[in-house]
Amino acid sequence: MISGMKALVARLAVGVLLVFAGSHAMAAGALAIDTLQGEKYGFSFNHPSMDLAEQRSIRECGGNDCSIVLRFAGECGAYAADQAKGSNAYGWGTGTTSGNTQARAMSECRAKGGSSCKVRAWGCDAIKESASAPSTQPYDQARPQGNSSRPAAGGFAMMGEWLVDYVSPTGYTANGSLRVTQNLGGGSFRGMLVLGYTSSDGEAKRVQQDAIITVQGDSVTVNGSNPVYLQGTGKYNADNYYLSVNSANLLRGKNTDAKGVGGAVVISRK
Repeated sequence: MISGMKALVARLAVGVLLVFAGSHAMAAGALAIDTLQGEKYGFSFNHPSMDLAEQRSIRECGGNDCSIVLRFAGECGAYAADQAKGSNAYGWGTGTTSGNTQARAMSECRAKGGSSCKVRAWGCDAIKESASAPSTQPYDQARPQGNSSRPAAGGFAMMGEWLVDYVSPTGYTANGSLRVTQNLGGGSFRGMLVLGYTSSDGEAKRVQQDAIITVQGDSVTVNGSNPVYLQGTGKYNADNYYLSVNSANLLRGKNTDAKGVGGAVVISRK
């Protein structure tokens, strides 16, 4: 197990830092784990430097054997590990959306023989204004990230096109869009939510829902209704998202549908 960890660390030792022109800077994130099972891990993102991101991840991991195994900047990162006893199968991924990043980590874990792979940690950096403060808390499936910037005094700008990424506690993913088209006043908006996913038998499906969005301070709720299949058939429980404002372009939270599946949601401005 230790030799496997050293090999993993060696393969991921180099992180790539990206810089945007002007006053924008790309945030940095890192993942630290103690073993390939990921029983202890630390995750950081939206830090102004890779050194600070690594320090936060090691501190969150908290074990003597914790090591940095993944570095990323201005993108999403994910780590998956097989939870079957005695297995050391694992996978990781980076990408532009949380959904495809977690799917990549799960796919690699399964390709290495994992039979009970699970996403252990994931998160997405955001392009930050130089004046915004870095996040100081880890983000994983069980703990929605707190705010790193406040909405403007006039209210959060919800109108427009958003990208939606969802992952269940077991690593199942769905991706799509939220189009907010009408301001109803009083912090309420109307829009349309479209999600695509692949069923357990490999069938690609797309579902469209009416959506009412409510903004109260730093909290945003998205309540779906009247789900209709645009592709495929079946029964679909309308989604209900409970989110926190992470920045002007990023919302994070959880899904609470009628079936009680749960899972984490990231919504980013398109």
